[in-house]
Amino acid sequence: MKKAFCRLMALPLIAAVGLSFAGCNGTKGSIFSRPTVGKVAGEKKEWIDVDSFTCYYGSLSGNAEETPVMGGETVTAMEALKQFDVAIIHSTSLFTDENAKSLVAELQANGTYVIAYITIGEDDSLHTGDGLGENGYASYYIYENGAPKVNGSWGSYFVDAGNPVWQKSVLAKAETIMDYGVDGLFLDTLDTVSVVPSTMGGMVDLVKKLDQTFPEAKLIANRGFNVYPYVSQYVDGIMFESFSTTYSESLKYFIDRNADEMEYNYSIASNIINRARRYDYMPVFCLEYVNAQEYSYMPQGVYNAAWQFDFIPYATYSRQLDVCPNPGIKPTVPRGELALKYMVDTDVNVTTNGDTSENNLAYEGNGLCTVTVDSTFVGYSGAKPLNDGFYATAENHNQNNWATEAWASENNPAKDHWIQFAFDTEQSISKVVVYWGADGMGTPTIYSAREAYVEAYIDGEWKKIEGATYSWKNGSEYLVQQQSTTFEFAAVKTDRIRVVQPKNMGDATSSRTDGATTTFSGIMWVSEVEIYR
Repeated sequence: MKKAFCRLMALPLIAAVGLSFAGCNGTKGSIFSRPTVGKVAGEKKEWIDVDSFTCYYGSLSGNAEETPVMGGETVTAMEALKQFDVAIIHSTSLFTDENAKSLVAELQANGTYVIAYITIGEDDSLHTGDGLGENGYASYYIYENGAPKVNGSWGSYFVDAGNPVWQKSVLAKAETIMDYGVDGLFLDTLDTVSVVPSTMGGMVDLVKKLDQTFPEAKLIANRGFNVYPYVSQYVDGIMFESFSTTYSESLKYFIDRNADEMEYNYSIASNIINRARRYDYMPVFCLEYVNAQEYSYMPQGVYNAAWQFDFIPYATYSRQLDVCPNPGIKPTVPRGELALKYMVDTDVNVTTNGDTSENNLAYEGNGLCTVTVDSTFVGYSGAKPLNDGFYATAENHNQNNWATEAWASENNPAKDHWIQFAFDTEQSISKVVVYWGADGMGTPTIYSAREAYVEAYIDGEWKKIEGATYSWKNGSEYLVQQQSTTFEFAAVKTDRIRVVQPKNMGDATSSRTDGATTTFSGIMWVSEVEIYR
């Protein structure tokens, strides 16, 4: 698999320079302060070493700028693109240029990765498609008042990325684009999942299919921060468009983001993007916009702002991206110095609310056992939260801490999920308490299992403990979103205990339920486990 290869590329680097993930900033010794690698003419850098890019949607056969904003002579688009490690271009530029394949090859021979645009969460124009939608439109649109819901900023139409007709269309277009010999795809409009949260599962599925269909392609997601933790395993990079500047619809020009917006973006940078990149390193491309009259002096500030988070910066002055200017500058601040500064992490100043006494055999501070799990959902920090003395409640849950506040299994409804505690010596155990995971802004959902049981390793095999079984249904009442479940049973002697959630028995009650089965029914979601004699 290409993703496994790409991620393993970072491992020798970690070993070589003694990188640390424990700190709360990008100081020396962090993966985010890694050294830059010089560009050698005619050679592509390793993907994780790229540190310059441009985003240009104009003609490959045209000029970079008709009137260079920085002065000097006009250069061709090809000359401009060759100055960068990565060139993100529009697929339309390929379709409309009869020499597109040779121009792509020319850029690659220069040592430039060529990544082509494709939209996966919105449709550029209305189509009848299969005609099974409202008023005869395609079935894949998101409908509002009988018509496809429109993006007011761009005039495009929101789609359900999980719709089979839409997925077939995207995969076909992706194949057409890849036939031009490009290195990968720039996946735009993932932010539809923020507009219509119910499309989250479909979006993840589509990105996964693109990865599986084009295993050698570099896939870059444009924003889509809500979905990024779930697709990071399938992509090779992410773009943070408009990190410190944005376009004012009312003023009709670019402006600096205000203090509140910057604080929010810093949180996204540390808590969503760089939290995942600690374990799944990939380039982050930061596309900024400044006004043409400010281009001679504004880019340095936005370049530095991005570089402090280990984001690769580029600034343009056209919202349509039909020019390819180059300010000819480099960041002047330490790389990645703020990478994790704004991350709220339970690894730091942990407040415990669980049982940290010697009575709790599972508590990590007692040093009696090792915790393992059957799988881990992408972005989560593994089994560590399961016996750290903290469990999430509706009152203390902090959504910024989702990756370290709980453990979540992979979303696979076809298999059992489990948490195993292996003790150094045989123990007599009669009680297990499971605190279920919480997730969501505001009042979170407690993702309690519908069914679960405890088993012990006895006489060389796993045996379900009599009386240690839980079902969410009590008579005719459903025990939904329970904070915790307690299993009490006649004492058993064992050196291994396992809490098991049977196939497809995860939460099925959240607000994102579609019919009888939620997209989360294949996930086991736990914040803490306590074990007693």
